[in-house]
Amino acid sequence: MKIRTIKLLAKEGANNVVKNKLMSFASMMTVVVALFILGIVLLMAINITSNIEAMKRDLELTVFLNVNATPYQREEVVNFVEAKKDAGLISEYRIETKEQMYENIKNSLEDESLLEGFTVENAAESFYIKLVDPNSSDAIISQISEFGGVNKNAIGYGKEELDKLEGILKIFNSVTIIVLAVLMIISIFLISNTIKLTVYARRHQIEIMKYIGAVDSFIRGPFIVEGFILGLLGAAVAFLLTSQAYTLLQKGLNALLTNLNLSTLRIMPFSPVAVRMFIIYAIFGIVIGGVGSVVSVRKHLNV
Repeated sequence: MKIRTIKLLAKEGANNVVKNKLMSFASMMTVVVALFILGIVLLMAINITSNIEAMKRDLELTVFLNVNATPYQREEVVNFVEAKKDAGLISEYRIETKEQMYENIKNSLEDESLLEGFTVENAAESFYIKLVDPNSSDAIISQISEFGGVNKNAIGYGKEELDKLEGILKIFNSVTIIVLAVLMIISIFLISNTIKLTVYARRHQIEIMKYIGAVDSFIRGPFIVEGFILGLLGAAVAFLLTSQAYTLLQKGLNALLTNLNLSTLRIMPFSPVAVRMFIIYAIFGIVIGGVGSVVSVRKHLNV
């Protein structure tokens, strides 16, 4: 197709948007509503994923030494943990001494008589380790269990909580994909029906074009361009609405989480994902508009 022809089709498609203001507005608002809902669902998915990943990173691997572990055996574990930290597998760790453990147990009991017979010497030293990648927990646990000073029956990582978080994330991701697919199908259906009305309104013009020798692709071209333009305009409006609505929601929810002492859970600001969201909106808008036009013209353009 010649460049001159492409320019002509693009100009005609843009003119159609202006000439059919009411239909164009209806089509654009269809895209706006669909993309707004799409954006909220995506932002929910991003925030849930981000918070679950943060919760996974906050899980601590707890390793207790045997009560009678020797200084050499303790040093073996310390060297191992330090080596893994230097290798980038462990983000941070802390050591709880026998004395600290004894005091913590003492402070947690209302009746100190329960400590009768339990001394500092009976307490066990422990390590609290945060992993860079929670999925490496099995390997770290397997390796650290090999040391003689480690109590192999007292190694914990909250594996059940980790599996639950992973399960929740997988379910939510599956639901998100289904919702996005349904929204896209509905949007294409609505916009194709809207453009169908513009095709019907210009049926006499189309018949004349056909009689003078215009090929089908030339007749369809302006409608496809029209769909692209409406989709892109709808994406721009939806992006602006989403950014404003999300910013207000983000501030309100973060304040609520702080008041509920859930400050570890945070709703991320819009700016870090703004560019990514705009690209997604633009792609979805163009696809919805373009496919909607193609479907409409293919089914209802009898030339």
